[in-house]
Amino acid sequence: MERKTDLRVIKTKKRIKQVFMELLEKKELKKITVTELAKTAEINKGTFYLHYKDIYELYAEVIRERIDECVTGISFISEFFDAPEAFIFHLYQAARDESSGICMNVLRAGSAENDTNSGMMIPKLIGNALKERIYSLDRIPRTEENDIRLDYIIFNLYFFLRSELSEKKYEILSEMIVSDIRSTFGAPPAN
Repeated sequence: MERKTDLRVIKTKKRIKQVFMELLEKKELKKITVTELAKTAEINKGTFYLHYKDIYELYAEVIRERIDECVTGISFISEFFDAPEAFIFHLYQAARDESSGICMNVLRAGSAENDTNSGMMIPKLIGNALKERIYSLDRIPRTEENDIRLDYIIFNLYFFLRSELSEKKYEILSEMIVSDIRSTFGAPPAN
């Protein structure tokens, strides 16, 4: 039997997340306290603890939701197999376009200055979400071998997307990733 969530709970969690994101834009994660968040959100600390164990659990939930939104927003996912050059170009452009839903603040969220404990959490969450989207195309079987191959390519894509690149570096790195996709999954050659 599915249990409906109380509208008050939905509104409270939405407010907590909204205030948390506002605070995160102003300061490092490790400097945000439950007391400050509760005061700003106009809730009791106890209300916060009804929903989250600590700030880091809230952070993980917010980041997971943001990543899911971003990856779901990738309308050109089939280009991964059909036109890897176009996929990488569109992904790189989308990562820099605030209106696209693939926000640089999500890509940069796990950087050491924000939270050393989550430094690898972000690439892993992005990787898992992208893998699911790629598998959903039903172009390759879901195997341990393909998981490893996708992890390798997506890990390189993640750091490629996070970097501010000169035109030459972009060209070299994108060529390398395209080559990896083509040789690993047999994508058709570029026209």
